[in-house]
Amino acid sequence: MRVYDQPTSRLAWLVLACVALVNAMPAQAQSSSAAAAPEVFLAEYFRDAAPANAGDMLERVPGFTLIEADADVRGYSGAAGNVLVDGARPTSKREETSEQLQRIPASAVERIELIRAGAPGIDMGGYAVLANIVLRHEAQTTSAIETGLVASTDGWSAPQATLQYTRRRDDRRLELAFAQEPELDDDTGDGAILVREAEAADAEHLDWSTRTPKRKRSATAAWQQPFAAGQLALNAALRGERARVDTLIGAGERIAEDEEVRESEFGARYSRDLGARTRLDAMATRQRARLEESEDAVEDGEQERFRAYADSGETIGRIDLAHTRSDTLSFNASLEAAANFLQGDARLEEDGVEVALPGSRVRVEEQRAQAAFGLAWQPRPAWALEAGLRLERSVLSQSSPDGHDRSRSFVYPKPRVALRWTPGDADEWRLAVSREVGQLEFEDFVASASLESGTVSAGNAELRPERSWRAVLGWEHRFGADTALTLDWTHERIDGVVDRVLVIDGDELFDAPGNIGDGRRDTLAADLALSLQGLGLRGARLRATALWRDSAVTDPVTGARRRISGEQPFEGEVELSQELPALRMHWGVEVEHIAERETEYRYDRITRESEDAGWTLFAEKRLGTHWRLRAELTDLFGRDFEESRVDYAGTRATGSIDEYTLRQRRTPGTISVTIRRSTGG
Repeated sequence: MRVYDQPTSRLAWLVLACVALVNAMPAQAQSSSAAAAPEVFLAEYFRDAAPANAGDMLERVPGFTLIEADADVRGYSGAAGNVLVDGARPTSKREETSEQLQRIPASAVERIELIRAGAPGIDMGGYAVLANIVLRHEAQTTSAIETGLVASTDGWSAPQATLQYTRRRDDRRLELAFAQEPELDDDTGDGAILVREAEAADAEHLDWSTRTPKRKRSATAAWQQPFAAGQLALNAALRGERARVDTLIGAGERIAEDEEVRESEFGARYSRDLGARTRLDAMATRQRARLEESEDAVEDGEQERFRAYADSGETIGRIDLAHTRSDTLSFNASLEAAANFLQGDARLEEDGVEVALPGSRVRVEEQRAQAAFGLAWQPRPAWALEAGLRLERSVLSQSSPDGHDRSRSFVYPKPRVALRWTPGDADEWRLAVSREVGQLEFEDFVASASLESGTVSAGNAELRPERSWRAVLGWEHRFGADTALTLDWTHERIDGVVDRVLVIDGDELFDAPGNIGDGRRDTLAADLALSLQGLGLRGARLRATALWRDSAVTDPVTGARRRISGEQPFEGEVELSQELPALRMHWGVEVEHIAERETEYRYDRITRESEDAGWTLFAEKRLGTHWRLRAELTDLFGRDFEESRVDYAGTRATGSIDEYTLRQRRTPGTISVTIRRSTGG
């Protein structure tokens, strides 16, 4: 077991470059206990940083990158993130993991453990590394109130506020939280639209102004206590989000959009040890949501109106059983059942006349069940093996007022094998091969429209989930306790890529989501957590992530090979931060959205989007024992976005271009100031 209580610094840039290129150092002996035990970061390790919550602490753990729970994935097993709290995953799959961690005060954290594949009695959920937040159990009451203001350089401003209360006593815990978060979406900005017909020499120039303020509100409650020789946890949440979009194009086109989502969620988890080596976990959750969307456009006296309503819900029940046979062998099994539905109604009118849209009024339901069995085995101190099989069966049904009802059933076996090799204290190699099944978006079954961009999408009742064989090869190298480099290469062979297809309805042609055949995807991800103390910058650290992605699929319109629509070839971000204990201050700068580009292919259009890198400069000052003042500057001088569009006469197969469109805009910068008052701990 590696235990870290204070950061160390034994690094130079030359060492980093050499080790990253050539991993040729001799392996070091490693004991069995060290290979199996998690890495432990005690609370003292984070002392100089004076973190406010568990999220702040986790950001400072080298070699770990937080992966949020994915609320869009139906079911629970595929949606869970890579963070545990006291050995259990959060019951809620709708709330971001980072928000849950922010409610755990740093004073309540005893340690953070990094658990690696092969650990006995742990279901890794397909992840190579899990972070386990271990809480203190002594009585403690903490509370925090945070208020502030966020404003943009174009005059928009809004208040923000957060309230948190936590009470812990023995094995009982109560958490209450409320948050109001305003946001000026980066769709906001002023710019120009240039439109040129294929046969014309000159382009039409139109001024373009759009603004998208958002408001998010949430109220959450969680309770945990001993129950029936085990532990019972309950959670409830109410959430709402509203976005208002106002757009002006030229002198005569105005678009007003309004979107509101309201959501409720209730969940329960029960955990109990069945003897010394077996553990039972059972959970259930129920979620309901309502979406209301409206969009009105007026141009040269012509009016368009789009209305959409959607009710959705999900109910999940799951049982997990983990049995530790020995220090080197453990088994796990699970059963999960989920019921999902979405009922949508979308209507498009042009000058008061309704336009028929395929899939405009639809109810989609899915009944899904999955059984899984797996094992974790450590035959030698340096080797660990995970193997498992998930068997999924689902029934997908669709009904509509026109009588086009249908039902389909799917059965998917999903095996997975993962191998971990630790030749020494500094290096770890990982290899995993698995069969994966993608999750369908129920919204793709319902028609949608964007009057501002002039796009209409039909619903597609023929959608099937993507299936893929996935292979992942990873390497992690440690340069001491506070510096790590991780590289992961992923190769996927995909059956039934979900992209864009042509839907014909009578004499009308529509674009829609659909399966377009087989494809592949290769991804290289790099994560570097680097201490800069060796360069004389005391308390400074650098965190950089980069992802290169390449994909290929056969275009259903032209028959040519191309990237999968909407995939970005590169994503990256870099954060430099520094702790200044003498000044009781923490500051840093983050650069994100580096070189982000993407292309989307519709049957009659190719759209390419790009954006400049964004940056945030922040500083946080601790005032006394209970107060913190934080200021952030984001893209203060604006950030540029560009969209180029080529529209074709008929389909792209003809090669006959009808029109070119170029959209360019600059978003305003934002400034936020918050002050936080905390008590207890």
